Amino acid sequence: MKLRRLRKYWAFSKGGILSGFAYKFSAFGWLLGDIVSLLILYFLWSAIYANSPVDVINGMTFNEMVTYLIYARIASTLVFSSISFWIVGEDIYEGGIALSLIRPMSYRYRILASSFGNFLSTIILLFIPLFFVANGLLYFVLGVDLPNILNLLLFVVSAILSFIISDHLGFLIGEIAIFTNALFGLMLIRNIMLSFLSGSLLPSAFFPEWLQITLKFLPFQSMIENPILILMGRIQDIDILYTILIQFVWVLVLGFLCNLSFNKLKKHIVSVGG
Repeated sequence: MKLRRLRKYWAFSKGGILSGFAYKFSAFGWLLGDIVSLLILYFLWSAIYANSPVDVINGMTFNEMVTYLIYARIASTLVFSSISFWIVGEDIYEGGIALSLIRPMSYRYRILASSFGNFLSTIILLFIPLFFVANGLLYFVLGVDLPNILNLLLFVVSAILSFIISDHLGFLIGEIAIFTNALFGLMLIRNIMLSFLSGSLLPSAFFPEWLQITLKFLPFQSMIENPILILMGRIQDIDILYTILIQFVWVLVLGFLCNLSFNKLKKHIVSVGG
């Protein structure tokens, strides 16, 4: 994509950033909710490990489990900040998507750019405050070492790719609303599916073996679990590059599917929106 075209879409990213800051008080509400969730997770897993006959459950000590779950909670605010699902749904309901098709730009790239703007505002409003609070708790309460700079930088790269994967999946699921008009139901299915399969609630080591094998061929582990394992230093050296390469492949594959499916569905979009 040429630089001039990128500038055109960057205008929508700036709009996404401004929109995120316009609802900053809502973000503070989510921030408070996430802090409460982090405290609940800590006490929940404290009780589980206290009543377990072993100190290591599925390869994770108590400190590693709490660290994983706290990082997963923080990463979820970042990776799932995609708004493509909502933009597609609202455009379908309001008929605005028909007008978007006559504009001299890609509809898919336009809402991806808006979504990326929301991603950037989420970094400032939610991710950075939560990251410092969480690492402060882990360091002073549990004695967990802080992530090293290299792992943190690689995590950022991995998180950006995770966000794009999440955005592509949100777009693909949102397209189903063209046929069902059930955006709320689709949202529930999307949230449950992504939270469970991405490792946001539990690492995949706690899943049955058949599901662990299945997940290796799907994009979900690339969204939350793998970036967290990079940040924790549980993935090392060449395995980090392999993990990021897999994410990049999923970005390309899902991006291709988004463009392919949208081109196929255009005639249905016009019939509903127009």
